[in-house]
Amino acid sequence: MLNSMLTYVIQKKYYFCLNCMSENKTHYTSDDFSLSRANTYSLLLQADVNHFDYAVLQDKQLLHWGTGFSTDELRDPSDLRDILTANYKKVLIGLKADALTLLPAALYEQAHIADAARLLDVKDNEKVLVEPLDEVNYNIYKVDEALLYAVKDLDNRQITHADMGWIKAVSANYPTNTSLYVHVGYECVSVLNYHYSKLRFYNCFSFKNHEELAYFCALVCKEIDLEPSKARLYISGDMNTTDGYFTYLKAFFGEVNLNSASVINLPATVAAHQILSLAALSLCAS
Repeated sequence: MLNSMLTYVIQKKYYFCLNCMSENKTHYTSDDFSLSRANTYSLLLQADVNHFDYAVLQDKQLLHWGTGFSTDELRDPSDLRDILTANYKKVLIGLKADALTLLPAALYEQAHIADAARLLDVKDNEKVLVEPLDEVNYNIYKVDEALLYAVKDLDNRQITHADMGWIKAVSANYPTNTSLYVHVGYECVSVLNYHYSKLRFYNCFSFKNHEELAYFCALVCKEIDLEPSKARLYISGDMNTTDGYFTYLKAFFGEVNLNSASVINLPATVAAHQILSLAALSLCAS
């Protein structure tokens, strides 16, 4: 049944576009926001090789939020010069990986890390980073060195994997066995599943359209032996219930919901699922 469903996902045709944040936009600015107090603020950045999103927090209060800016702005600030050059208390940077693999903590030795890194097919322009994913897994991932260069001048910075905060937020919210947690980014989707609160599946996939998004969600169901009709999807990122993508997913899975978990204080005009992954970087502060 699952194999036929995977085939059907590809064959069924819909024609619409994801409402992706492809153009830069400032979504929210608090009346209390003032860069004269930047030394009491945290700057959150989430970046891939082409785009970045950012938010400014004071403790757990959202003060400023923007999305879809070119990484060229990080290398040579113009429109966001004041934002990016302010003297923040902390700068938390989540970098999207070109590829990743997980290593059990029990095998955490330099030799095993090197063996795992070889699975990533690291190119000359890529760098391997390693960090604990949870209590039992290490995340070994590669990023483009140009991305690391783009953030090198940010003071008080702490670099982590782009999904790290989101994973922490999901794991703290009592995940169930039949739930898939899906974060939709810029032509990339991250999928999580837990089994009795222990991580069972985590991976990221590049996708171009609604069919590929549904296909990868169905593929994860197959991997964890879960019938799609019994799966509950909790989606974060740039999607809403009126999107064609959302409607398309509802045709294949038992439940499709927006992830309403919130890790910071938000104004009524900001939907929790849209900023969850970025805001959750605040959970990674050391």
